[in-house]
Amino acid sequence: MIGWAIMIALALMVFAGLWLVGGMTRPVFQLVAAAILLAFAGYQWQGRPSLPGAPGQPEEAREEVTASLIDMRSLMDRNFTPAKRYILPSDGYARRGDYEGAVQILRGGLKTDPRNADLWTAVGLDLMMASDGKLPPAAKLAFERARALDPRHPGPVYFTGLAALRDGNPEDALILWSSLLSGDYRAGEWREKVRPQAEALAQMLSGAMAAQQAVQQAPSQSGTAADSPR
Repeated sequence: MIGWAIMIALALMVFAGLWLVGGMTRPVFQLVAAAILLAFAGYQWQGRPSLPGAPGQPEEAREEVTASLIDMRSLMDRNFTPAKRYILPSDGYARRGDYEGAVQILRGGLKTDPRNADLWTAVGLDLMMASDGKLPPAAKLAFERARALDPRHPGPVYFTGLAALRDGNPEDALILWSSLLSGDYRAGEWREKVRPQAEALAQMLSGAMAAQQAVQQAPSQSGTAADSPR
């Protein structure tokens, strides 16, 4: 928990600092969001915030984030269904970075069971990971299909929110994640993973807003001080 608290504090400092210097442009926000995503994946999702950190290779970081995303999706899937015959080997390909191969296996499953929301969610996630966390049209369609088949499946909503964060739209991400926690979605351990993420994001947005307000008030205060008689 200490590592998680430190991560939140550092993120708040980064957001506030960028607002204060006027550097919170969309490209910068995307970089910060990507860093937060990696922190979520490497610390919160795996539940190992106390492990000593060390700089890793890009491939190692990719593997860790991919594994964390897959683990989160697995918590949201229905367990012990025939779809697992396709999802499990597909996950193996995805963990190695072969997202195209992973999607091909899932498409084979969809030929047999085209109305399986878990399969569609897995397709959407693999396409999203292949696009470095962005939401390409094909992934969006896969998530929409999953939601239509199973409105209580939390996966499509969660990963759409994650893509929004990656794309520099944290407000949209918070709305989606908050709806997961308050809505009638399938019960599961995933709620205990999403809740601290939503709370941390809310804190970061609140801190950024407070910093922005401080910047806006600073010129008027300095002007008042300059005009006051000595």
